[in-house]
Amino acid sequence: MKNTGFHIFLLFLLIVILTACPEPKKYPDEPQIQFEQVQLKDSLDLLGNTNKLYKLKFGIIDGDGDIGLKESDTTGINDPDSLYSNNLFTTLYEIVNGDSIKIDSSKQRNFRVPYVEPQGQNKTLIADIIIDIIFSYDGDGNLPYDSIYFNFYIVDRKLNKSNIQSTPVLKLDSAGFFPVILPK
Repeated sequence: MKNTGFHIFLLFLLIVILTACPEPKKYPDEPQIQFEQVQLKDSLDLLGNTNKLYKLKFGIIDGDGDIGLKESDTTGINDPDSLYSNNLFTTLYEIVNGDSIKIDSSKQRNFRVPYVEPQGQNKTLIADIIIDIIFSYDGDGNLPYDSIYFNFYIVDRKLNKSNIQSTPVLKLDSAGFFPVILPK
Protein backbone atom coordinates (compact mmCIF):
# COMPACT_ATOMS: atom_id res chain seq x y z
CA MET A 1 0.00 0.00 0.00
CA LYS A 2 2.87 2.36 0.77
CA ASN A 3 4.34 1.55 -2.65
CA THR A 4 1.06 2.43 -4.39
CA GLY A 5 0.91 5.81 -2.65
CA PHE A 6 4.56 6.44 -3.49
CA HIS A 7 3.96 5.52 -7.15
CA ILE A 8 0.93 7.82 -7.33
CA PHE A 9 3.02 10.61 -5.79
CA LEU A 10 5.81 10.01 -8.36
CA LEU A 11 3.28 9.95 -11.21
CA PHE A 12 1.71 13.20 -9.96
CA LEU A 13 5.17 14.80 -9.59
CA LEU A 14 6.13 13.71 -13.12
CA ILE A 15 2.91 15.19 -14.56
CA VAL A 16 3.52 18.50 -12.75
CA ILE A 17 7.12 18.68 -14.00
CA LEU A 18 6.18 17.90 -17.61
CA THR A 19 3.32 20.41 -17.77
CA ALA A 20 4.69 23.22 -15.59
CA CYS A 21 6.95 24.88 -18.16
CA PRO A 22 5.63 24.61 -21.70
CA GLU A 23 8.00 25.55 -24.49
CA PRO A 24 7.43 29.12 -25.68
CA LYS A 25 6.06 29.40 -29.20
CA LYS A 26 8.84 29.97 -31.74
CA TYR A 27 8.59 32.84 -34.22
CA PRO A 28 10.94 33.67 -37.10
CA ASP A 29 13.71 36.23 -36.58
CA GLU A 30 12.29 38.28 -39.47
CA PRO A 31 9.64 40.70 -38.21
CA GLN A 32 6.05 39.99 -39.21
CA ILE A 33 3.64 42.93 -39.31
CA GLN A 34 -0.14 43.14 -39.64
CA PHE A 35 -2.15 46.27 -40.44
CA GLU A 36 -4.76 46.92 -37.76
CA GLN A 37 -6.30 50.38 -38.09
CA VAL A 38 -6.04 53.95 -39.31
CA GLN A 39 -7.57 56.92 -37.55
CA LEU A 40 -8.08 60.18 -39.43
CA LYS A 41 -8.84 63.38 -37.55
CA ASP A 42 -8.19 67.09 -37.61
CA SER A 43 -5.48 68.30 -35.26
CA LEU A 44 -3.63 71.48 -34.40
CA ASP A 45 0.13 71.89 -34.53
CA LEU A 46 2.13 73.92 -31.99
CA LEU A 47 1.49 77.11 -33.99
CA GLY A 48 -2.28 76.56 -34.06
CA ASN A 49 -2.42 75.48 -37.71
CA THR A 50 -5.04 72.88 -38.61
CA ASN A 51 -3.62 69.62 -39.98
CA LYS A 52 -4.98 66.21 -40.84
CA LEU A 53 -3.60 63.55 -38.47
CA TYR A 54 -3.28 60.09 -40.03
CA LYS A 55 -2.70 57.67 -37.13
CA LEU A 56 -1.51 54.24 -38.34
CA LYS A 57 -1.67 51.23 -36.00
CA PHE A 58 -0.14 47.84 -36.80
CA GLY A 59 0.91 44.75 -34.90
CA ILE A 60 4.39 43.24 -34.95
CA ILE A 61 5.90 39.90 -33.97
CA ASP A 62 9.69 39.52 -34.00
CA GLY A 63 11.19 36.19 -32.90
CA ASP A 64 14.46 37.60 -31.57
CA GLY A 65 13.01 40.92 -30.40
CA ASP A 66 15.62 43.14 -32.04
CA ILE A 67 13.30 45.97 -33.03
CA GLY A 68 14.10 49.64 -32.71
CA LEU A 69 17.03 52.00 -32.69
CA LYS A 70 18.61 53.87 -29.80
CA GLU A 71 18.97 57.64 -30.02
CA SER A 72 22.73 57.05 -30.07
CA ASP A 73 22.49 54.76 -33.14
CA THR A 74 23.75 57.40 -35.58
CA THR A 75 26.94 55.89 -37.04
CA GLY A 76 27.71 53.18 -39.57
CA ILE A 77 24.55 51.83 -41.18
CA ASN A 78 22.45 54.10 -38.92
CA ASP A 79 24.20 57.29 -40.06
CA PRO A 80 21.63 60.08 -40.65
CA ASP A 81 22.44 60.06 -44.39
CA SER A 82 22.04 56.26 -44.62
CA LEU A 83 18.93 54.37 -45.69
CA TYR A 84 18.87 52.71 -42.27
CA SER A 85 18.84 55.88 -40.19
CA ASN A 86 15.13 54.95 -40.07
CA ASN A 87 13.65 51.50 -39.57
CA LEU A 88 9.98 51.94 -40.53
CA PHE A 89 9.48 52.67 -44.20
CA THR A 90 6.32 53.86 -45.93
CA THR A 91 5.42 54.42 -49.55
CA LEU A 92 2.59 56.86 -50.17
CA TYR A 93 0.20 56.38 -53.09
CA GLU A 94 -2.44 58.79 -54.34
CA ILE A 95 -5.51 57.61 -56.23
CA VAL A 96 -6.04 59.71 -59.38
CA ASN A 97 -8.88 58.75 -61.75
CA GLY A 98 -8.92 55.28 -60.20
CA ASP A 99 -5.18 54.68 -60.70
CA SER A 100 -2.57 54.31 -57.95
CA ILE A 101 0.24 56.81 -58.39
CA LYS A 102 3.36 56.51 -56.25
CA ILE A 103 4.22 59.88 -54.70
CA ASP A 104 7.71 61.30 -55.31
CA SER A 105 10.22 59.64 -52.97
CA SER A 106 11.36 63.00 -51.58
CA LYS A 107 7.92 63.30 -49.97
CA GLN A 108 7.92 59.83 -48.41
CA ARG A 109 7.52 59.54 -44.68
CA ASN A 110 9.89 57.14 -42.93
CA PHE A 111 10.22 56.74 -39.20
CA ARG A 112 12.58 55.69 -36.46
CA VAL A 113 10.96 53.18 -34.09
CA PRO A 114 12.63 53.45 -30.66
CA TYR A 115 14.77 50.69 -29.19
CA VAL A 116 12.92 47.98 -27.28
CA GLU A 117 14.72 45.68 -24.82
CA PRO A 118 13.02 42.27 -24.55
CA GLN A 119 12.65 41.08 -20.96
CA GLY A 120 13.13 37.52 -19.67
CA GLN A 121 14.40 34.41 -21.40
CA ASN A 122 11.92 34.48 -24.28
CA LYS A 123 13.10 37.36 -26.49
CA THR A 124 10.05 37.27 -28.79
CA LEU A 125 8.52 40.73 -29.17
CA ILE A 126 4.76 40.98 -29.72
CA ALA A 127 3.53 44.56 -29.76
CA ASP A 128 1.43 47.23 -31.43
CA ILE A 129 3.10 50.23 -33.04
CA ILE A 130 1.27 53.51 -33.64
CA ILE A 131 2.71 56.26 -35.82
CA ASP A 132 1.38 59.73 -36.54
CA ILE A 133 1.57 61.10 -40.07
CA ILE A 134 0.67 64.76 -40.52
CA PHE A 135 -0.80 66.25 -43.70
CA SER A 136 -0.88 70.05 -43.76
CA TYR A 137 -3.57 72.13 -45.39
CA ASP A 138 -2.35 74.62 -47.99
CA GLY A 139 -3.08 78.37 -47.86
CA ASP A 140 -6.47 77.81 -49.52
CA GLY A 141 -7.55 75.22 -46.94
CA ASN A 142 -6.98 72.24 -49.24
CA LEU A 143 -5.20 69.00 -48.40
CA PRO A 144 -2.31 67.91 -50.65
CA TYR A 145 -4.09 64.72 -51.78
CA ASP A 146 -7.65 63.47 -52.18
CA SER A 147 -7.52 59.69 -51.66
CA ILE A 148 -4.39 57.89 -50.46
CA TYR A 149 -3.00 54.67 -49.07
CA PHE A 150 0.36 53.54 -47.73
CA ASN A 151 2.48 50.43 -48.13
CA PHE A 152 4.78 49.97 -45.15
CA TYR A 153 7.37 47.63 -43.66
CA ILE A 154 9.87 47.55 -40.80
CA VAL A 155 13.54 46.50 -40.59
CA ASP A 156 15.07 45.07 -37.41
CA ARG A 157 18.57 45.72 -36.07
CA LYS A 158 19.99 42.78 -38.07
CA LEU A 159 18.41 44.36 -41.20
CA ASN A 160 15.81 41.61 -41.52
CA LYS A 161 12.96 43.13 -43.55
CA SER A 162 9.37 42.40 -42.57
CA ASN A 163 6.53 41.59 -44.90
CA ILE A 164 4.86 44.57 -46.60
CA GLN A 165 1.39 45.64 -45.48
CA SER A 166 -1.03 48.17 -46.97
CA THR A 167 -3.56 50.53 -45.49
CA PRO A 168 -7.02 50.88 -47.02
CA VAL A 169 -7.62 53.66 -49.54
CA LEU A 170 -9.00 56.64 -47.63
CA LYS A 171 -10.23 60.09 -48.54
CA LEU A 172 -8.10 62.53 -46.56
CA ASP A 173 -11.07 64.82 -45.92
CA SER A 174 -12.86 62.05 -43.99
CA ALA A 175 -12.60 61.38 -40.26
CA GLY A 176 -12.92 58.35 -38.01
CA PHE A 177 -11.45 54.87 -37.60
CA PHE A 178 -10.83 52.56 -40.58
CA PRO A 179 -11.75 49.75 -40.23
CA VAL A 180 -14.23 50.87 -37.59
CA ILE A 181 -13.80 47.62 -35.64
CA LEU A 182 -10.32 46.20 -35.16
CA PRO A 183 -9.69 42.75 -36.66
CA LYS A 184 -9.35 39.94 -34.12
